[in-house]
Amino acid sequence: MDNIQEKSFASDKKFFDDRNFPRGFQRSGDFTKAQALILESKGAAMKALHEGSRAPETDEEAQFVKTCLGEALPSTDTEKTWAIYLSALRRKQIYFTASSAATSDGGSDSMDSDD
Repeated sequence: MDNIQEKSFASDKKFFDDRNFPRGFQRSGDFTKAQALILESKGAAMKALHEGSRAPETDEEAQFVKTCLGEALPSTDTEKTWAIYLSALRRKQIYFTASSAATSDGGSDSMDSDD
């Protein structure tokens, strides 16, 4: 089973999200040290699987995709960590978009045309 675990979420590069976590995952306050290590080591593969740009290669990756699609609840540390990551992103996006909500009506003028 360890061989499957090693092959699952394999990636040549470390995962960083400098836009949302400029100080890194460990210093963000959103993740435990173990979760931050999971994101750094497996995050690139997890993101590709989540976005559909990478096909699952193992049963563990296939199960991960099911949790991303909402077909299953997160059960492994990897799945739970990704769910926490997505939740942290939503919190950050809500914070940033709340101040710009008043400008969301700006596009309605382009619908009117007297031509």
